[in-house]
Amino acid sequence: MYLRSLLVIFCLLICSYSQDAAPAPPLPEDDPANFRYQNASKLVELGGRHWVKRRTYIVTTPQGKPTCEYAEILGTLVGNVYTLKLGAKFGSRWTSANQTLLLVTTGNHSAPNVLNFIRLSADGPLGHLLLYSDYRDCHIVRIMKKNSTDYRCDMLLTKEAAKSSPPDECEKRFTQYCQGTPVEVYRNSCDERRTTTA
Repeated sequence: MYLRSLLVIFCLLICSYSQDAAPAPPLPEDDPANFRYQNASKLVELGGRHWVKRRTYIVTTPQGKPTCEYAEILGTLVGNVYTLKLGAKFGSRWTSANQTLLLVTTGNHSAPNVLNFIRLSADGPLGHLLLYSDYRDCHIVRIMKKNSTDYRCDMLLTKEAAKSSPPDECEKRFTQYCQGTPVEVYRNSCDERRTTTA
């Protein structure tokens, strides 16, 4: 009887361990089913400003909370290296700065899937993963922070698309990939701009 009880306990432990050891589903950036939506080379070919529509984290700076944040590709330097302009509004004042953007290919991707640039000056350049793009209106980027494993996301809408609701597929993927309370960044008045270079 004692031996039978030990066998039952042993079996329960093994079964429990086997269930716990089941592989977790891949992150969206690692799932080959998503690779066709993660080609950063196609993304940078789009002209105009890519406005941050919403994000899953809060940004605070000494100047206050930014609104009307945007990214704009100004041109190719060489190969996968581009000039990137980032801008935002603090209160009634616009500011922007140019920097280098490097496209990087990681893992099993056959095309660049990472946007390497400086999001926060204190962090320096980091690789931000392109999770999804329809290569037209909507893009989802995983925003990295130095010494952090938190999963932050920005949803960007291109040019006039920012004034409307995100496309259904992009909205669905943002909800699926990016947990957390969404923070709206874009306002319809953002396009009425006068930019001051920082």
